[in-house]
Amino acid sequence: MRSRIVSRLARSHYTRPALFLVSFFVFASVLMIVFERSRNDQFANLIDGFWWAVITISTTGYGDKVPITLGGRIMAVLVILIGVGAMSLLSGGLASWFVDRSAKARRGLMEFRKQKHHLVVCGWKNDMEAVLLDIVRTALAFTASNIVVVSNVDGERVEELQQESELRDLKFVRGDYYADASLRRAGVTGARKVLVLADELESSAPSEVDSKTVMTVLTAKAIRRDVYVTAELMDAKFEGYLRQAACDEVLLSRELSRHVLASSSATNGMSHIIHALLSDSGGRSRLVTEEVPSDFIDRPFADYRAALAGRSETIVLGVLENTGSPVRMKIESLREAQKTSDVSKLVSNLQKVKELEVNRPVLLPPDDYLVPRYSQAILLTRSNSVDAERSRG
Repeated sequence: MRSRIVSRLARSHYTRPALFLVSFFVFASVLMIVFERSRNDQFANLIDGFWWAVITISTTGYGDKVPITLGGRIMAVLVILIGVGAMSLLSGGLASWFVDRSAKARRGLMEFRKQKHHLVVCGWKNDMEAVLLDIVRTALAFTASNIVVVSNVDGERVEELQQESELRDLKFVRGDYYADASLRRAGVTGARKVLVLADELESSAPSEVDSKTVMTVLTAKAIRRDVYVTAELMDAKFEGYLRQAACDEVLLSRELSRHVLASSSATNGMSHIIHALLSDSGGRSRLVTEEVPSDFIDRPFADYRAALAGRSETIVLGVLENTGSPVRMKIESLREAQKTSDVSKLVSNLQKVKELEVNRPVLLPPDDYLVPRYSQAILLTRSNSVDAERSRG
């Protein structure tokens, strides 16, 4: 790491001017003391020389220390001239750096490899502004400053999104969202989650869109195996590929719409109910998940439900099993399965590990249902209580 930093400094075109300026600063300080010390009480020691050099080379000029010898005055003229040039170079360099950085950001050429605990959004939707606003307003962990969008969309369209105050700090990487280089630039290695959208920018053919989605999941998992990936599919026939790619969550958007339509035909107002549960408008109640405290793991569901009875604005609807990293869960489950010496039981345990279903919802479980490890509670809560949690976080 140290050699890499030294190498970068050696290649920088600012290194030589900076070294010259520092050397001249030290030289001028020492020489001013040599000229003035015996004849000017204002320059009693080297500290006085350093102070004078700093004030003069920065063109501030307090006037508290003034050379009176010919050599000191010549040195002062040189310091003033070089100081004016140095300050011009510095201000011009800083301005150039900011302009270059701003231009790169607009074109999506920035890199966020060191970003941590952020959300990487892959692909583009026609209603992208609404999608991102819903994420910002709903997710407790993500604001626009820690969301990185990866897409081939024109920078002007991203700038239009950033006109919205809640999306002003949105980050953008331009490139193929399924490409290794683009995902690495977006900082997948340090991301908390990756959201792969059914892209509507480059193709409208479901098979082509879903193929790119599968490629994106495979690439993200190859870069970082335990990153949590949620992917949107248009056609259910690609779901098996995503499961094999260890995708943590698959959203079948068309199938979900179809279920809502079917439910609306069978039950009055079902579409309004679902919208109220998922939206963040009007202070209505909505669905959230919450970690089950370790004290209630391997205990009856009735105990956990009784513990939540004191939260008047919250109702527990069930348990979401096998949340978190599926790789870690399977490794630990394999270790547990192999602790038995009974071959038949060992085979049965290994079969359970193989069939482990990530994010499996269990709604309204019986009272004697034992809450397993890696579980989250499925809660119906008021939006204002979630907002209070956001403000505390």
